[in-house]
Amino acid sequence: MADFASCAPKKSNRFTFILVALAALLGAVVGGYLVSTLTADDVKQVDLSTVPDAVVAAVETAKPDGIITGAEFESEGGVDMYEITVTEGDVEWEIDVSPEGVVLEIVEDDDSGDYALLRLGYVLAIGSPLGALVFFGVSLHKMKAQGGHSENLHGGGGNASL
Repeated sequence: MADFASCAPKKSNRFTFILVALAALLGAVVGGYLVSTLTADDVKQVDLSTVPDAVVAAVETAKPDGIITGAEFESEGGVDMYEITVTEGDVEWEIDVSPEGVVLEIVEDDDSGDYALLRLGYVLAIGSPLGALVFFGVSLHKMKAQGGHSENLHGGGGNASL
């Protein structure tokens, strides 16, 4: 009759399994948060003809040589604003303006940072659980290949590790 107690992983290996599972869970949660934050639907494209005159005037004052090429209405942290895209030469600007025409922020449009964070989010959300599954699958395969137990897995000597 098989002695199943001798096949149980020793405590240090169980601790490793728990750490891998927690890391996978944390990676999936952080990745999911990044993806959901960066793909939020609180941004709405708006027709330039519907942008209030005060907003257009503020943008034209801030970038007199620029050409307005797009507009979005968004809410960030409970603050409603228009994000106006302006092209000035070869540079594209994002100008955040309140509905009353107060310029809140002017930044050079560079979505590469958002794209990089979004990619990281997908990698974490998908890769963390997959990495853990591979780790557990390889560990299980090693245990089965060694006849269901290993000297290292049940506390004996040996240099084999998971």
